[in-house]
Amino acid sequence: MAIEKIRVSIGSAAVLGLYQTEKFKDIPTTCYIMTYIKGRCLANCGFCPQARESESSTEKLSRISWPIFSFKDFITKLTYLPPTKHFKRICIQSLNYPGNFDDLIEIVTNIKKSTNIPISIAIPPMSKENLQILKLKGIERIGIALDAADPKIFDEIKGLGVKGPYNWDNHFKALKEALTIFSQGFVTTHIIVGLGETEKMVLNLIGQLNNLKIMVSLFAFTPIKGTKLDKLSPPNLRTFRKLQLGRFLILNGFLTLNDFTFNLKEELIKVNINKQSLRNIIEETNAFETSGCPGCNRPYYTSRPKGPIYNYPRTLSVGEKEEIYEQLLKYVI
Repeated sequence: MAIEKIRVSIGSAAVLGLYQTEKFKDIPTTCYIMTYIKGRCLANCGFCPQARESESSTEKLSRISWPIFSFKDFITKLTYLPPTKHFKRICIQSLNYPGNFDDLIEIVTNIKKSTNIPISIAIPPMSKENLQILKLKGIERIGIALDAADPKIFDEIKGLGVKGPYNWDNHFKALKEALTIFSQGFVTTHIIVGLGETEKMVLNLIGQLNNLKIMVSLFAFTPIKGTKLDKLSPPNLRTFRKLQLGRFLILNGFLTLNDFTFNLKEELIKVNINKQSLRNIIEETNAFETSGCPGCNRPYYTSRPKGPIYNYPRTLSVGEKEEIYEQLLKYVI
């Protein structure tokens, strides 16, 4: 193996037996790993600890620690993982650096020799040819993060505004190209809520992505010390709940954007469902749990265990369901 080191999220490392720690409140159902380089990502995203000009620890991604381990040790632990600790998915996060594609190929090849667990990758835009090779090597799903809800905010946090390498059109093109290789339902992206967007912007983009059959998830902005945006506050919890509800209704074909009413500030003020429908969604669906690839629960990636919890990594308690119902009650008919 040419690759000697890899980063593993602290929760995944604990499940694998690579890291000894106190028992986690919620266990990750996906094994999260990240490509390792000495130094930082070439990108300069304003929210990211891995960014080129970030002063955060390189051990961080969002609020989670990703310690470095021997790649050989990781593969060994994954190979002999007891059935009681079985992961539903493996997710490889790739930083932007020369050689990241070659590293991905080697990581995937070695994982496929050890297990048949489905693999997702979260990557910067890559050429169509490289995407085809990744598909042939056994990648099931691919994620390319838009992060921002519109081109202007994208430019401010990932593009020219932070001297970053990305632009909105290239990201959208990469997502569409990925669709031609991985097919509908197997290409994902996500939107970070709390970067200055309006609620209407977010639901508009969700509708646009859904029409393309690109899966879209919602993250809550998390200020990390040492990043360019560390003085920005997390989003309002009620705002996030409204957008989770809107996302669920749009993605499942229950409503279109015409069924949402916005005020002049583009805040969502009414959703065209009744109180009983809201109750049923909260009781019977996963609308307020972590969204993403199947088998991904991403515990406390953007929420502190003490709360507020934006994306629940598990089934909600009776009290949590009631709290969400009260938060959203005034927005339904």
